[in-house]
Amino acid sequence: MYLGIDVKTNDYIVVIRRKDNKEQLPIWIGNSEAFAIALSAAGLKPPRPMTHDLLSDIITALGARVSRVIISGVKENTFYALVHLERGENETYIVDARPSDSIALALRTKSEILLSEDIQTFNLETPSNDAEKELASRIRAIDPQEMIGY
Repeated sequence: MYLGIDVKTNDYIVVIRRKDNKEQLPIWIGNSEAFAIALSAAGLKPPRPMTHDLLSDIITALGARVSRVIISGVKENTFYALVHLERGENETYIVDARPSDSIALALRTKSEILLSEDIQTFNLETPSNDAEKELASRIRAIDPQEMIGY
């Protein structure tokens, strides 16, 4: 997974790559979420808890843990995610969330980030249509030296 800036829109973008192939999923995110992801990816802790730190602390205080985050779907250009929580051996909870918040939480809790097989990903090395070619071009334009990888 990488965090960078889309040079066309100057928006932040998270690019998630599937482990089993070269396909990727770009998700455009807001400034505060990008900051939260970047802090965690860099291993930095702010002097006071930020929202995702607070959420992680509350989950831990309740005796639960984040087992995984799944980027679960997309409707009308809006991505959805599910945070899977476990408490003990028999309690499991699934919470609807934004992917950017889910990623920030997963990084803090060192949890897996997974993509649903239902989500269309793109092989940016060999785009198959004009839309994928445009997307590949935009992602290639992100300077690798400026991206944060984790």
